[in-house]
Amino acid sequence: MQRTKSRQSVCSPRSYVLIAVAGVSVLSACARGAEREQRTHTVAIRGFQYAPASITVELGDTVVWQNQDIVPHTATAEGKGLDTGSIGANASGRYVARAKGTYAYDCAFHPTMKGTLVVR
Repeated sequence: MQRTKSRQSVCSPRSYVLIAVAGVSVLSACARGAEREQRTHTVAIRGFQYAPASITVELGDTVVWQNQDIVPHTATAEGKGLDTGSIGANASGRYVARAKGTYAYDCAFHPTMKGTLVVR
């Protein structure tokens, strides 16, 4: 009878432990990212300006523009899906950041009003 050599494992027991620890670390990091609470950010509209004029948010966050002027305004980025519609005096408009990117926006009624929304 011919004897066959037994195959040795390619991975040592230590390698299995390292692989398991790495897997748990990756899953833990993914879970932390999934648990991030969405935030609400506020942009004031007053004196025909957005304050702040530039804001950075995370994907899924909400931006609320609060109009503190006595005339209506908008926050509109043509062709980008960002348009609050007309926001009357003492009213607000909302936008949920659903796509990453940089959005240069203005007021459809007052095009000299400019703002930037960055979604990461």
